[in-house]
Amino acid sequence: MIIDLPADGTLPTDIVCAHNRNRFHDTPFHQHSHHIELIVFISGNAVFYTKNQAFPIKPGYLIAIPNGVWHRVVSNDFSPYERIFLNVDLNLIKRLSTSQTDLFNCFKTSGRKEVNILGLNQNDLSQYISLCDQLIPTLDQDAFGDDVNQKILLSQILLMANKAHKVQIQPKNIIPKFLEEMTHYIDENLDQDLSLTAFSKNFYLSSNYLNKHFKKYLGISIHQYVTEKRIEQAKQLLRANLSVTEVCEKCGFGNYSNFIRSFSNHVGMAPGKYKRKYNETGR
Repeated sequence: MIIDLPADGTLPTDIVCAHNRNRFHDTPFHQHSHHIELIVFISGNAVFYTKNQAFPIKPGYLIAIPNGVWHRVVSNDFSPYERIFLNVDLNLIKRLSTSQTDLFNCFKTSGRKEVNILGLNQNDLSQYISLCDQLIPTLDQDAFGDDVNQKILLSQILLMANKAHKVQIQPKNIIPKFLEEMTHYIDENLDQDLSLTAFSKNFYLSSNYLNKHFKKYLGISIHQYVTEKRIEQAKQLLRANLSVTEVCEKCGFGNYSNFIRSFSNHVGMAPGKYKRKYNETGR
């Protein structure tokens, strides 16, 4: 089953879970607000990206992604890529946790780490897959007991994630240091000039070299990356109830018409409509 999630990156329910298998996969950079995510990799040749990291993924890797972390996964070839992703609303995890058992533990990172890379042995992987495959059908059912069974299965899955050990030999970050510095520079200067000419001046490298290597390691051009980061920041500021004009300026779009067009193309709705939607729901 392949789930098509909303274009604006939001999740429609407290729990979203899918067991997917396809020949090629290329998600855009995205983050889910108010949800954590677990992705277990079963087979395939793919690379997991955050804004500062990229590493090849192996069967048995369980990636614990905290709320709001920017990420994507890209296949390297057409070999079957199989994985299960699970998104859970933060409030639901709080309700399932106790004073003795904090189910958020596996999502807590330290230092500059953005995600936790956990490992499941073959037996644990099989059990984890089985629990998720049992959970998925309950998400579309509302018969007597389905809600209780759903919470039981979800609790078991989260317990497995929290008991899983961090991978002893952490995969090497394949993003060169200067590109990591570039992504950090972009994050800190979204309201400034982020043209190729500006990058060339700041990093003392030709614009062609920078763009070529940026796309090689991150899978998208500098322009695409900057636009997507600005859109993500715009979504956060709109949810914080800033005016569309203020958001346009703070996110560095400059041209108001360009902002409306870019936001609508990426999110699937105009910024004014997006703002009303989230300030009405209160999330």
